[in-house]
Amino acid sequence: MTEVKSFYNEHCIYLPAFLGWFVFSALLSCYNKVVFGNDKLDFPCPLLLTSIHFLVQWAFAYLATEFCCPVLLGGDDVARMEWRPYLSTSVPCGIVTALDVGLSNLSLVRISLAFYTMVKASSPVFVLASAYIFGIEKITPSLLLVVLLISIGEFLTVLGEVEFDSLGFALCIGASVCSGMRWTIVQLKLHTLQPPLKSTLATMRLLAPSMFLFMFLLSLFIEHPWDKLAHKHYFDTTQTSLQTLGLGLGGAVLAITMIMFEFYLIMKSSAIVLMIGGVIKEMVTILVGVTVFGDALDPQNIAGCIVVFCGVLGYKISHHLAKLEQKYAQSKNTGAHDEEKLVLSNDFENDNEGDMYHNEEKKYDYSSSEKTHDDEYLDLKHDESESFELTNRMIDGGNSHDFDYEEEEEDIGTSWNAIHRLKMDLENDDTIQSTTSSPDVV
Repeated sequence: MTEVKSFYNEHCIYLPAFLGWFVFSALLSCYNKVVFGNDKLDFPCPLLLTSIHFLVQWAFAYLATEFCCPVLLGGDDVARMEWRPYLSTSVPCGIVTALDVGLSNLSLVRISLAFYTMVKASSPVFVLASAYIFGIEKITPSLLLVVLLISIGEFLTVLGEVEFDSLGFALCIGASVCSGMRWTIVQLKLHTLQPPLKSTLATMRLLAPSMFLFMFLLSLFIEHPWDKLAHKHYFDTTQTSLQTLGLGLGGAVLAITMIMFEFYLIMKSSAIVLMIGGVIKEMVTILVGVTVFGDALDPQNIAGCIVVFCGVLGYKISHHLAKLEQKYAQSKNTGAHDEEKLVLSNDFENDNEGDMYHNEEKKYDYSSSEKTHDDEYLDLKHDESESFELTNRMIDGGNSHDFDYEEEEEDIGTSWNAIHRLKMDLENDDTIQSTTSSPDVV
């Protein structure tokens, strides 16, 4: 039993999360195809239903981050954000995300699930292009080779598509372009937030309101739901209205569950594990399209699919290796910086020891000079006593005939002048000592 548990922890610890990610991703793809496909339920307003998904996601994220674990999940950071950084982050990210998801769902109305997945696999090309435009990524020969490989695969995939729909293909390519811009803009905006967001739910709470609002406006402008839904049975009665709302709620639950599994894998697993899992997820989606919906694939189509996924895998491996190289370079720079700080610290300690020795010498010199000052001070006090005595004698003996006034006055003046000169010399010496004994004073 212990060996089985050890084997599971070493090799299968992420298996439940991966299975959940694959299953709910496939279920969400099937849901979108069934609900929006023109040969299935053919819901007339895909954008309106998608806006309901975003609204439910925002409500779930808000409740979770506000009342469950606001500090742990980062809800308090979102709540304290000022309007300027909130809008500058939420609005552009929400717009490109809504365009990505909206165009994707519109393309599923016209093209097969397998073809949709293969075309959307070209997203790394547009991620790379947008990252280069915004100055995040540098173009290297390996990345150019990856772009060329994915482009060739996409060309073969389009040529091999049996039921090619130009509008559906254009919508899917537009979604891929928006997907590339989406991840670049989200990275740029979220990395500038201080403090950074702590969880996916906090990110969802920040972006979902703009995604809902923009998607809802797109639905009003493009779909005119008041016209299309007026001739359908979706809101005829209370029962059909609840069924329609339940349909939208079901899609939102599938999306939230898939995102939570993905978030767990991002937090717990390595980049290589997540990279391989992402490629497998796309292959599972294509397999679901072939087996469940009967999507046709010919040899040319399959070859294009293989080339595309080889290019995607090459892109992710190249990106991962570049990150490892960057971390290694940073660690080397950190090590050199720490070594430099150690040398400077040793030099500083040596300098301090020298300064302490120098200060001890100055203290010794100053103590010697203090002894000299003390002797002079005692002499000064002695002279002052004699001067006061002479003064008192002059006052008391002013009426005495044997008192030589002029001689005593001369002696008193001489004494007080000597005292005054000695005081000035002592004050000057004290000023010099107070300056030289404080080397840190500028």
